Amino acid sequence: MTIGVRHRVRPVARRPAWEGSSRAGWLLVTPLLVGLGLFQFYPIVVAGWQSLQSFNPFTGASRGYVGLANYSALLDDPQFVAALRNTVLYIVLTLVVEIPLALGLAQLINSRLPARGLLRIMVIAGLAASETVAVLVWNQLYDPTHGLFNSALRMVGLDAQPFLTSPSQALLAIVVMSAWKNVGLAVLIFLAGLQNVPPELHEAASLDGAGPVRRFRAITLPLLRRYVLVALFVSTISGTRIFTPVNLMTQGGPDDATTNLTYYAYQQAFQYSSHGVAAATTVCMLVLVCVVALIQGVALREKT
Repeated sequence: MTIGVRHRVRPVARRPAWEGSSRAGWLLVTPLLVGLGLFQFYPIVVAGWQSLQSFNPFTGASRGYVGLANYSALLDDPQFVAALRNTVLYIVLTLVVEIPLALGLAQLINSRLPARGLLRIMVIAGLAASETVAVLVWNQLYDPTHGLFNSALRMVGLDAQPFLTSPSQALLAIVVMSAWKNVGLAVLIFLAGLQNVPPELHEAASLDGAGPVRRFRAITLPLLRRYVLVALFVSTISGTRIFTPVNLMTQGGPDDATTNLTYYAYQQAFQYSSHGVAAATTVCMLVLVCVVALIQGVALREKT
């Protein structure tokens, strides 16, 4: 007589499906994280550490820890105060010029205009152009003798203007040039937002008798708040780090009227060999961008 023995089969433990996808995701994201760490966060840490040290202007070797002495030197330097003021003006003027212009261009491109394809090409062309090439072209446009702008002013009986040599006009002239160069990115951001607005909302509002302006204020603009925040942040960074136009068009002049924090840091590091002060200026730029972005985010969140 054979007695059968029954064996209990243990179920095989299966790993959750998300565990494998999570590992694959980390594997794909790791190169990006390494790149961000090496080229974004590590330089910030180094700049913060160097801002607390003094350096030999001839050899570049560190003289040791000096605490907040570099920041104190910045506050005592009238050129730094002027650069900080100009940077804030750059940011404000850039936002005032770029954001409304980009929103208007995005509306035109998103409409059914027959020439919207040409308008799209014109906007993207400015974005794709090299910044150095754009600066050289606008330098010719601003030329006091043979420039297009001054030639147009003479044709209508007005005096030629010293766009790049006048302390009251040079900063605005650079802002206009930079807005033309960078407005394309904000246009693309707004265009993406406009294409996500449900057309049924505009149709329903039209049936209720709402005009284009009312529909824009009541429907389009509220749905674009997130895109406005992104465009504001991008334009803020663009206005903070303007360097090539300042370096090639005015060299910070006249009378430091166009010297911003970026150009001031460049002067301290490469012209005066004051690396600690240059690093402290970079930290101040980072803090300024964070503060402005925080204010923009809080303001838009309160309106939502």
